[in-house]
Amino acid sequence: MSKQVNLPQSEHFELKELAEGVYAALGKAGSPTFSNAGIIDLGSQTLVLDAFELPAAGADLRAAAEQLTGRPVTAVILSHVHSDHSVGLQAFAPGTPILSSPAIRDGLPDAVGWVRHWQEHPDELEAALAAERERLAAAADESQRAGIGRTIARLEHLLAALPTLTFRLPDLTFAGRLTFHGSRRTVELHTVEPGHTASDIYLLLPKDRICFMGDLGFFQSQPFMVFCDPEAWMAWLAQAETFDVEVFVPGHGLPGTKADLARQRQYIAALEAMVGEVIAEGVSVDEALARPLPGFESWIAASTARWEANVQSAYERQSGEPGE
Repeated sequence: MSKQVNLPQSEHFELKELAEGVYAALGKAGSPTFSNAGIIDLGSQTLVLDAFELPAAGADLRAAAEQLTGRPVTAVILSHVHSDHSVGLQAFAPGTPILSSPAIRDGLPDAVGWVRHWQEHPDELEAALAAERERLAAAADESQRAGIGRTIARLEHLLAALPTLTFRLPDLTFAGRLTFHGSRRTVELHTVEPGHTASDIYLLLPKDRICFMGDLGFFQSQPFMVFCDPEAWMAWLAQAETFDVEVFVPGHGLPGTKADLARQRQYIAALEAMVGEVIAEGVSVDEALARPLPGFESWIAASTARWEANVQSAYERQSGEPGE
């Protein structure tokens, strides 16, 4: 690995060089950017994986990629439909192709629908901002205040972007596997259907033994499970543990190892089992929300909203009944 010096700076993310010409763009703690992206120099081409939610973060990502590789971005790969990875696509040049699977392209308009709604009704976004500022004024717990502060910053960035916000759909789609051959390295793109969502893409660098996972990976925090297929997701995580890979870059969290894959899989399995027990006992989702998940207390405490969403979605999925 080359010495990490003079890396481009951004208020939204921190660059970490994983190998010469391979960079993880990690959403900064305390910033409104809460997902990760990647920059890969193939030697004659430059690939970017994901583009954050905020156009300003996407613009910084594009500038960093161009500065680091000395050329325009060749293509941007979208790992899945969620807005925290896709809205920033508008920052890339109109002639820069966006790649995804067919299912990601088809699902993207609905996935960013809430942002489109705010663009048409900015007064509702302003009202949401006002409500968050009231919450901040009333909050006493410092961790809660920090979380609310990040939400306010995120909404402020979106409000500022609304007048010029556009939504880009992928230009090219593929299914299964797509390989880029460069003078420096080869990059493999693989689809996983279903997994974290109906369709996810991970990026594999065989020579460098690095895998960019998109939101197939959430390290040291609760994965977002509302739209997932838990069995398929756990099966992929188990498969990934057999990869000849040393560094895994998640969509959320710091780069990790196969131990992080196993830990994430354990969380999914434990939550699904706990919810299944509650349903078998014939009690409500409130009982599931009140039960502990041994070993994951700190993850749950860090985001009770994520815990509630995951438990309710698991309850609905397993019981066929509303979770509320």
